[in-house]
Amino acid sequence: MMSYALKLAGAAILLLIAGVVAIAIFGNIWAQVGIGAAIVIVCGGLLLFAWNVDRKDKAKRQGLEDLPPV
Repeated sequence: MMSYALKLAGAAILLLIAGVVAIAIFGNIWAQVGIGAAIVIVCGGLLLFAWNVDRKDKAKRQGLEDLPPV
């Protein structure tokens, strides 16, 4: 049970640090272009990142459908 509590505490600390880093990085964007545009910029970046990861994953799995069933 203690291991679960430590993992949960570690995840909470990681989320807190990620939030502070996000505010530090995107704070100037929010001040210059407004919250709506900042949300569009951040979401667009996340979509681009997800698309890139998915494209790389599909390239890795390209020949797997040709394998015989197990």
